[in-house]
Amino acid sequence: MEPARTRIDVLVASVCAVGGLLLVLFRAGSGFGWAPTWAETAAQLGAAALLLARSRHPLLVLAGCVLAGLVTPVVAVLGAAHATGLFVASSRTSIGAMLATVTFTWPTWLLTSEPTGPSLLWAGILIILFAYAAGRLQRIQQEADTEASVRAEAQARAAERAALGRDLHDVVSHRMSYAVVEAEVLGTATPDDEVRRAAREIATSCRAALAEMRTVLRALDVAGGTTAGGTGAGDTAAELEARVDEARRAGQPVEVVGAVAAHTPPDVVDRTAVRVVDEGLTNVLRHAPGAPTTIRLADADGELRVSVENGPPTAPPTGLPAGGFGLAGLRERVALLGGTVDAAPLATGGFRLSAVLPRRTA
Repeated sequence: MEPARTRIDVLVASVCAVGGLLLVLFRAGSGFGWAPTWAETAAQLGAAALLLARSRHPLLVLAGCVLAGLVTPVVAVLGAAHATGLFVASSRTSIGAMLATVTFTWPTWLLTSEPTGPSLLWAGILIILFAYAAGRLQRIQQEADTEASVRAEAQARAAERAALGRDLHDVVSHRMSYAVVEAEVLGTATPDDEVRRAAREIATSCRAALAEMRTVLRALDVAGGTTAGGTGAGDTAAELEARVDEARRAGQPVEVVGAVAAHTPPDVVDRTAVRVVDEGLTNVLRHAPGAPTTIRLADADGELRVSVENGPPTAPPTGLPAGGFGLAGLRERVALLGGTVDAAPLATGGFRLSAVLPRRTA
């Protein structure tokens, strides 16, 4: 049994024992009842002692208190009634036990209330039922709290799963996109038929892997999850430069205008900016390979503005599947920071992805 519950049982038993002794003293000078004082004292203390087991065997404790109540109205029956409401899972069983309690204690209460009239009889019964109702309400509240805790834990696990799924998608999709582009560049640049065949197989395998990964992510329902961004703590400028170098090696002409203010370590806004650039370059490689691309960074006036804009494609699209996870996840990340994302085609035939990320000041 839990130590806290044991202490409560001891406290309830002690209070009922003291209350029972006071009731015996009152009755000794009033002429109520039929049993001698020693018998009433024994009944009160014995019933109170039973309450030490009220949380483990509530119905047995209630039965013992009812039997003691045939000698005298025992105070411990209140503690037993409360325990019946609190610890008995079945409402039907607990209500039946309380009806039996009232039925068996009725003669003793009736005899006790004879000199004073029926008001004492009804008052005692109402007090017993009130104790039971208090225990039942406490149990209902505990069950509601437990259910809420379980739901919160399930939601936390779902959010964590969604965060891992989103990061997996962002990282793998980014790398796979470059692998496909580089394989296709290799296939068109070499005169060796065997190398071209291998390059086509690499590109096809990468596309299939991305499609399968998105199928798994949909099965995990990560599209509904939220996360505030990655957990990397590297230098933001170096990370952005690495992303740009990768795109350039894949044959994408990329120009960077502006810079991100240095933060050590980078905060969540910096990491989200890297995600914006990741998503923008990945989409350019997927849908507009070879298109001139400009990354603009403006970090001033309490906000960081990031945009990735490309011109019309100069080569056919790579055919990489677009699952919709990247942009959806990016919108949610930016929204958690209080920012906005805009993604729309341009009249020139290109596309622009932009985000405004507010900086939090201390």
